[in-house]
Amino acid sequence: MSMLSVTKNLEGTKLTVNAVGRIDTYTAPQLDDEVTSALEGVTEFVLDFSQIEYISSAGLRLLVAWQKTMTAKGGRFSVCHLADSIYSIFTATGLTDFIDIQK
Repeated sequence: MSMLSVTKNLEGTKLTVNAVGRIDTYTAPQLDDEVTSALEGVTEFVLDFSQIEYISSAGLRLLVAWQKTMTAKGGRFSVCHLADSIYSIFTATGLTDFIDIQK
C-alpha cells in the first residue's frame, strides 16, 4: 500500500500543499479530500512536488480537476519543484501547456 503525507499552509488566500510520497490510485483520494476541503476562499493554490517520487494517471486527473476548479473561480493553480522524471510525464501528457509549473 502506498503512503502519502500532506502538509497544508494557508497564508491569507494562498494555500501551499506539500505532499511526501507517491500520488497514485490509493493515495489520490486522500490527497483530494485533504486539498478540496481547504480550497474554500483560496485564490492561489501551489502544490509542492519536491518530495513526490511518483504520480500516476489518478494523480494527473486530480491536477486537471484542481486547475479547472481554480480557473472557474478566477484563481491560480501551480505546481513547483518537479523532479525531472515527473516533469517528463507532464511534458508527455501535455500538462506543461495546461498547468503553471514553477521551477
